[in-house]
Amino acid sequence: MHSRSSYLDSAAHQLRMIANAPVTWAWAVLWFAVQCVLWIAGGATEASSWLESLALSRDGIARGSWWQLFTHGLVHGSWLHLLANTVFLVLVGSRIEHIVGSRTVTRTIAAGIIGGGALHLLIGTGLLVGASGGCFALLLLHTTLSPQSRFWPLPVSARHLGTGLLAAALILALVNPQFGLPGAAALGRWLADHGFDSWFRLGHACHFGGGLVGWVAGRWMLRPRVSLAALRRDRARREGGR
Repeated sequence: MHSRSSYLDSAAHQLRMIANAPVTWAWAVLWFAVQCVLWIAGGATEASSWLESLALSRDGIARGSWWQLFTHGLVHGSWLHLLANTVFLVLVGSRIEHIVGSRTVTRTIAAGIIGGGALHLLIGTGLLVGASGGCFALLLLHTTLSPQSRFWPLPVSARHLGTGLLAAALILALVNPQFGLPGAAALGRWLADHGFDSWFRLGHACHFGGGLVGWVAGRWMLRPRVSLAALRRDRARREGGR
C-alpha cells in the first residue's frame, strides 16, 4: 500500500510539474503553429519553397541563409515527427524549467537547435528539419545536473543514459554510408543491408550536437563558484606564506 501511495504521489508531482511549465508549453505551441501553417499551405511537398527557406542544408548556408541554423528547429517533416519531439520536450523541459528556470529552458533549446545544426553541417547528410537538437540539449542538461536520477522505465542512471545516447548518436552519424567515412561507411552499409537502413534516416549528427550543447551547459552550471569566503582564505594563505 505504501509503495502504491508513493508511486501515485510521484506521478501527481510529475503531472503538476508538466502542467506548471509555461515556457515549455510555449515552445510546444510554437512548433504546432508552424506545422499548422505548413499544413494549410499544402504540406511539406507542396510547400517546398518554405522548406527550402527554413530547413537546414549546406547549399542554403552557402547561399548565405544563415538563419537556417535556427529555423530548421521550427519545422518538422511530419505530424508524427512533431508529436515525438513535443512529448520529449514536455517530459524533459518541464523538469528543467522547475530545476533551473524558464530562461534556461529557452536558452538551452535555442542553443541546442543551433549546435545540432552546426554538427549536421559538419558530419550530417541531407536536409535537416526538426527540433531534436534542442530536445537532446534539454535531456543532456538534465542528466548532467541530476546524474543519479532515473528515467522510468529505463533501469539506468541519468549519467549512463546521457553518456550512452551521446556515444550512440556520434557512432551512428559516423557510420552513415552517405557520410562516406572510410572504414566506418562499410559498417554502415552492412547494417543497412541487414535491415537497419531506417537508422540512418534520423539526424544523429544533430542529436549529438544538441546533446553536446546540453552537456557543456550542465558542466558550466556545476562549475565551482568563487565566493567571498574563498577569496579571503586565498588571500590569508598568500599573506601567511610571506
